[in-house]
Amino acid sequence: MTPAMHLRLIRLGLLTTQDLQALFDVCDETVGNAVRRGELPPPVKLFGRNTWLVESIKQHHAQRQEAARLQAEREQAQKAATVQALHGGQPHGRRP
Repeated sequence: MTPAMHLRLIRLGLLTTQDLQALFDVCDETVGNAVRRGELPPPVKLFGRNTWLVESIKQHHAQRQEAARLQAEREQAQKAATVQALHGGQPHGRRP
C-alpha cells in the first residue's frame, strides 16, 4: 500500500481506480469490467478521477452477499419441493 493510498483511506475512506488495481493486483480494464458486471458500485468522479468510498464498496458487497444467500435458499427450497413431490417426502424414495 502506497503512502498516498494509506492517507486517502485513513482520512477520507476514498479509493481510486489505481488504488483498487494495487489492492487487488488487477489492471485498469479489470476494475472497469467489475463495475460493468455489478461487482463494484459505480464510481464517482472527483477531480476527474474515478473514486469509491470504502463504505459504499462494503455496502454494495453486503447487498450482493445477501442476494446470493436468498437465491441459495430459494434454490434449496425448490430442490426440497421437487424431492418431496417425486419421492413422497422420503429421502431417496424410501417408504416408511
